Amino acid sequence: MKSIAIIGAGFSAATLSYFVKKDLDFYEKSRGAGGRCSTRRVDEVGLFDHGLQYIKSSNLEFKEMLNDYSVWQGNFKIFENNQLKDDENKERIIHESGNNLLVKNLFKNKNIFVNKELISIDKKSDHLQLTFKDDTQEQYKTVIITAPFQQAYDLTKQFTESYFSKFNYSMQPNLTVMVAFNKSLKLDLSAIHFENDDVLGFAANENTKKKNLINKNLELWTIQSSLKYSIKNIREYRNNKQVLIDETLKSFASKLKINISKEQIHYSDIHGWRYSYNPNATKPNCYWDSNLRLGICGDWFSGSNAESAFLNAKQLANLI
Repeated sequence: MKSIAIIGAGFSAATLSYFVKKDLDFYEKSRGAGGRCSTRRVDEVGLFDHGLQYIKSSNLEFKEMLNDYSVWQGNFKIFENNQLKDDENKERIIHESGNNLLVKNLFKNKNIFVNKELISIDKKSDHLQLTFKDDTQEQYKTVIITAPFQQAYDLTKQFTESYFSKFNYSMQPNLTVMVAFNKSLKLDLSAIHFENDDVLGFAANENTKKKNLINKNLELWTIQSSLKYSIKNIREYRNNKQVLIDETLKSFASKLKINISKEQIHYSDIHGWRYSYNPNATKPNCYWDSNLRLGICGDWFSGSNAESAFLNAKQLANLI
């Protein structure tokens, strides 16, 4: 019988692989590791970090685990009360070849099975039985779930319902527009954080991150929506992609006092994250049932960022 299965292949799973010095099997429902640390590669256009934009952390142990990273240098602003102000007092960790490599590099030489979506967990006499969407089954002594809250709860509620009923975990959505312009917007900005905006949350000039991996004739921007706009549009976004892209770019142009015409747009798309982040920050936490040998961890236990995923997974690793 196999020892430990970890469901998911994002920062939480990578942290477990770093601290748990045992043979681990990783199961990821998508085609590769990364989780919400995701990068879109578009042929002859370039790369968009349409998930995690950057990591802000002073945790030296976390940085030691990451190992391979760069610091994003540039001109960073906050847009508030209809004006731009400096936002320079933080270190922004990125990977210049796409932020998904911050996670993917941590899974080198690991036993990872991709396109394997877990649909159920059943308790047997001396093990847990996993059933996957492709009708295959596996048996493990220990199972760790690192999925977003709703997915983790749906998979484990027969075991964890009484525990999670004590808390109010929730994950909020996000919409991310990716656009390539065929000429520069001449903004001389690396990123903008929008405070209390109805439509916009954050915008990043991808050319300032990945200069060598972007078509030199294009300027790429990733624009993440505000929470209000995401909640309003996440459920039907696939049916309204062009409308949402147009609304986002109209708001972006209006706030920054620039003109954006359809002729300038070489490429555009929008991605919806139904379970993006938990806005409520608390102390590190996780779930562990030592009798069942079932564990759950994720950034959502205590916050919304990669460091939260690291701290919560480290805590669980110490319990296994």
